[in-house]
Amino acid sequence: MALLEMGGKRFTIPAGEVFLGSDVACAIQIGGTGVLAKHAAFRGTPDGQVVVRKAVPEAEVTINGVRLGAEPTPLLHGDKVQVAGHEFTFVDERRSGSTQYVSAMKMPEAQAKGAATGKATGNTGGRVVSLTDGREYTITGASLVFGREAGCDVVVPGKDVSRRHAEIVQTPKGYLLVDSSTNGTFVNEERVEGQRLLARGDVLKLGEEQFRFYADPPKPAPGPPEGPAAKPPAAAPPKLADTVNAIPAAPRAAPGAGRPSSGGAPLASFLVKNGSLKGQRLLVRTPIVNIGRADYNDLVVPDESVSTQHAKLQRREGIWILLDLGSTNGTFADGERVSSDAALAPGALVRLGDIQFVFETTEADDALGVAKGGGTKVMQAMAAPPPAAKPAAKPASPPPPAKLAAPKRPIPPPVAEKKGKGCGGSAAVFLLSVTALAYWLFS
Repeated sequence: MALLEMGGKRFTIPAGEVFLGSDVACAIQIGGTGVLAKHAAFRGTPDGQVVVRKAVPEAEVTINGVRLGAEPTPLLHGDKVQVAGHEFTFVDERRSGSTQYVSAMKMPEAQAKGAATGKATGNTGGRVVSLTDGREYTITGASLVFGREAGCDVVVPGKDVSRRHAEIVQTPKGYLLVDSSTNGTFVNEERVEGQRLLARGDVLKLGEEQFRFYADPPKPAPGPPEGPAAKPPAAAPPKLADTVNAIPAAPRAAPGAGRPSSGGAPLASFLVKNGSLKGQRLLVRTPIVNIGRADYNDLVVPDESVSTQHAKLQRREGIWILLDLGSTNGTFADGERVSSDAALAPGALVRLGDIQFVFETTEADDALGVAKGGGTKVMQAMAAPPPAAKPAAKPASPPPPAKLAAPKRPIPPPVAEKKGKGCGGSAAVFLLSVTALAYWLFS
């Protein structure tokens, strides 16, 4: 059964829709400043799930401190619903007591339950990598906590995940996984019974999410050196300068330079153009970052139009790809809505909800192989050698001996045209005679 608890009172949410507000017709009636007649609506399903939505657009409802948007949101056991100063706790009786504490287990027993196929690890360099999105979480403190609650080190969504599900504890013998959930934590498809010492390469499963565990190898025990003292390595012979066509070689980057790391130089950034963060730069330091309104995102954008988990930026083979995570108000790149994913170039205009950004890459990102504005890199100017002198022209060969000209035949003078003789002249005389006779007869 699903319930809402407040100050010792319990309100049942059956299958169907239940309203909360100041109206007497509401099944959950509350008063006070800011409470509307119908403020929120809770809809129960036959399988016991409960979804909350705002009854009217102007209503203010927050879930675990995050403002509820226009879309309905499912409730999970333990969620806090705040309405105008009233706080309700959602209780799913099937999940009551989801966080359980187990008695301490002796280290030899926990070590015996470790993976037989994995390699032993030391107690340094511990980290887990998500097999879903590739994100890496480093164990920097004494422990790394997994759970559905926003305050956990690794937030794992899902109805089968407890608010504080499990944690990895650093011990002198290595890293110990402690399970405190209802539905269990699995290592290599085997459920953990209380505690388990982790080995390198183990796969952890919490709900629907999976993580792979890594750590440094164990340090060998110190002992007296055996055998003759090792000779110092001979100095390496000097290497020839790396040159191509007499162009000085570019200085080599230090090991790891240009590689994405959480503590290194940023790979890219988003320049915020409006909103409360206007003028600030959101730095991208890893090849995969989540963007959204919730505090557990890598880049937090505190604006109502931005969804809790809005978008993801990922680098694939040297190209930055922007993906939408099913946001309410959409993700846009250069004016076009991102339906699946979109490649971003330096200077691209990005919009999440109502907030606009300019995507920029940095020098550290350019060092990975692509310069800003395209893939052509400007090389150092090289002085071209002077043009070779043209070969001297060959002396002209002497002309062939002139041939004796043959004697020309004399050209006969043109024949003068005869006039007044022939057929043309006789026809003209005859025509004039006939004309004169006709004139004499008829005049």
